[in-house]
Amino acid sequence: YAPLVVMTAGFAVAAPALPFKADFSTFPATPWKTQGGEWSVSDDVLKVTGGSGPKAVIDGLGTGDFQLEVELRPEGDNAQAGVVFRGSDFGDGIDAFRGYYVGIKAGNLVLWGANDPKWRAIAVRPVQVMANTWYHMRLRVAGNNVKLYVDDKPITDDTWPIFDGIDPALAKGGIALRAVDGTASFRNLRIAAYSPAALSKSYTNPVNGGAADPMVFRHGDKYFAYTTYSPDFPTMPRGIRLYTSSNLVEWKDEGFVLKNEDSWGDSRFWAPDLKEKDGTFYLYYAADERMCVATAKSPMGPFKQEKQQPIEPASIRIDGHIFEDDDGQRYFYYVTFGDGNEIWGGKLNDDMVSVDQSSLKLMVKPDQPWERHKWAVTEGAEMLKHKGTYYLTYSGSHFESPEYAMGYATSDSPLGPWKKFEFNPVMKSTEFAHGTAHHGCEVTVIRRRVDQFSSKRNGFGRIERSVCRRALAYPE
Repeated sequence: YAPLVVMTAGFAVAAPALPFKADFSTFPATPWKTQGGEWSVSDDVLKVTGGSGPKAVIDGLGTGDFQLEVELRPEGDNAQAGVVFRGSDFGDGIDAFRGYYVGIKAGNLVLWGANDPKWRAIAVRPVQVMANTWYHMRLRVAGNNVKLYVDDKPITDDTWPIFDGIDPALAKGGIALRAVDGTASFRNLRIAAYSPAALSKSYTNPVNGGAADPMVFRHGDKYFAYTTYSPDFPTMPRGIRLYTSSNLVEWKDEGFVLKNEDSWGDSRFWAPDLKEKDGTFYLYYAADERMCVATAKSPMGPFKQEKQQPIEPASIRIDGHIFEDDDGQRYFYYVTFGDGNEIWGGKLNDDMVSVDQSSLKLMVKPDQPWERHKWAVTEGAEMLKHKGTYYLTYSGSHFESPEYAMGYATSDSPLGPWKKFEFNPVMKSTEFAHGTAHHGCEVTVIRRRVDQFSSKRNGFGRIERSVCRRALAYPE
């Protein structure tokens, strides 16, 4: 961007350009222009009180792709501090601008949205945000991709983004600091041109269509994704579908690895899981809302039931998952229909096809508001273990609800008791990804946790579901 020239009081002042570093030693000062509120500075901190969505605009600064870093502090319960970018038409009033906004809200919320011309929420995430505490924010914008990082300690290249998404509505515009519903302070604002590093060959979501409820299993140098075959929705009568890949990027459709005629049940073949023992592969899946097990000598199948019958007792219904602990004990998790969809668990017997019924107990049930949209649901359990802590990840709410989401609970035992994460859900629908809930996890060769989750898109009177991929990090 070529520098603009602003005419003021008979002499020319060069408009601000990148890189830009804010000087908050005095205020008001060039190039700032305020809209609403009372603005003041002290010890290189810019503070605003009062007003309805007051803004401090960097007058004349044009940005293309950029990186912005700032420290910000919401002061008081529910107060917001944030940044407007690719903005225009700034005025006095809470909605008096056109552009994107990212902000933190005291009371544990980070949000991203657009005012174009009305407010449109793009993504919201519950994250610990305390009033009267300084937070570091890094905003990277390249094309239609937005990455937002927020932390109470300095952000590094190892920090994971709160949001990493796309929105094509707004391509250019200015930058402003903004407060909502209270007092906010800002310091150490820096903006620079940004060019993302060239990426090696990678994946683009969705990684494959026509599939849902994925379980990814690595055997040798190949990955196997066992899925619900969503084109057969709602009856799913034909079996479990398999996809294979050598790199988690390119996937080959291998057809039905389990067929209807080789199993108990006539329809609703759902949500598979897989475990290997002594050269035999055990495929766990739901059929007609009862859990079943089929076996094969290869992960390619074909899988068949020696005895075509479901797992007992009859309360074992859907979404089975097997977890093997460090001591070799295997555990079986599943959904039963009690107070809504409840997740239960117990010990898997050595035969791999039956459970120790005396060990079965409730893990979690839908007792939080985010788990009860359209129907009371906790389902799709997946167990992880990290540094001695057990992580039970699961889906909450009805899968047709826009609030269908993913959360987790922790315990020091594989059978609980469980403590749900206070900021659940940790993954939910946005404008660029819908139905991000029922999931499966796999550790890649580079030891990063990869979450394979199904993305639901509603349209034309049907439900289309695809398998998507993203990386996960453990809280440290």
